[in-house]
Amino acid sequence: MGIFDKLKDINELRKNASELKALQAQLAKEEIVSTSKDGLVTIVLDGNQNVVRVQVHDSILGNKNQLEASIKDALFRALDGLKKMMASKFSSFLK
Repeated sequence: MGIFDKLKDINELRKNASELKALQAQLAKEEIVSTSKDGLVTIVLDGNQNVVRVQVHDSILGNKNQLEASIKDALFRALDGLKKMMASKFSSFLK
């Protein structure tokens, strides 16, 4: 591999890194809001899978088992919503 091939590869990597940063910035603007089935816990994720906000209803604070189950349910629903958003947003890339 010659020097020009290596420079071409480096430029390609830079281009890909730039596109990845732009994609991450775009995804950071997306929000997936999910509430547990019982309505007592709400979790908000951004498109980069970061937890933006967690809201817990006061009535559930004394019940550890219910709180754990509600958080798990809300997180599961949020991750499912994130997968669906990603699939719809990037389905054109897969065709």
